[in-house]
Amino acid sequence: MTERLQLTTFAGRPYEIVFEPPTRAETFYCVALHKSGSVLFDNIVKGLCAAAGQSYLDVEGQLFRQGLNFGHCDHLLLDFCGRPGFVYSGFRGLWQMMLLRRFRASRKLMLVRDPRDIAISFYHSMAKSHSVPADGPVRETLMGMRNEAATKGPSDYVLQGGVDGVFANFNAYANVTRGKASGEWKVYRYEDVIYSKLDWAKDIAAQLQLDLPEDRIAAIVAKEDVFPEKEDPSKHIRRVHPGGFRDSLTPEAIAYIERRCAGAMDHFRYAKEPAGQPQQVA
Repeated sequence: MTERLQLTTFAGRPYEIVFEPPTRAETFYCVALHKSGSVLFDNIVKGLCAAAGQSYLDVEGQLFRQGLNFGHCDHLLLDFCGRPGFVYSGFRGLWQMMLLRRFRASRKLMLVRDPRDIAISFYHSMAKSHSVPADGPVRETLMGMRNEAATKGPSDYVLQGGVDGVFANFNAYANVTRGKASGEWKVYRYEDVIYSKLDWAKDIAAQLQLDLPEDRIAAIVAKEDVFPEKEDPSKHIRRVHPGGFRDSLTPEAIAYIERRCAGAMDHFRYAKEPAGQPQQVA
């Protein structure tokens, strides 16, 4: 039976979280950086949970459709995100989740990607392809970001701080997975899984303790196994293949990203570009 949690934002705007009651005690959290293949990750997790009859909950996605994000919400939503029995997915930032004992104690899956590819993907998303809610403060924010991105090229957008918020999340992801205080993490790199989605999905199912036959998993993956014939900046699935930043960002923009994300790039095993390597920028 579907349940609805009715809450209000700091500003007094009503919103709701819709969910199916959990069917088991184990709790899992799935987080993915913006433009890291996050929608692909969420769709696979959601499909696996549906096939296995496991309660799945994308809190951030529900907020987005109501024109909100976690920054508009108080501790009551944070408390809700500590309820047991769900596979929580859809998280892009870590928000205040580290305050939750259940988050720290539960198994967590993370998806990261080369921040240089994230930068070019984020630019095109903001400029053209990212969906926008019908109303609410998030719509206002995104429309402002869209107008800003539309007036700049990708390298200028990066150099003027347009992607700094995502880089901060990338660094936070590295920090939270470095020590033992945040509990158990399974970290996936986009570059390691994008060409082997079936093996990836099988591992996700195993991590989430979902008992599914391979043909069911393969059917879920088949719906998500998309590779565009050519790059289309107006589409959400624009390019897929790693390394596209070399065709789109200047050496200065690449160096800027590598400075801002140096420690996290080392942590997640992303090598810097060799000094003096020629660049071909569209």
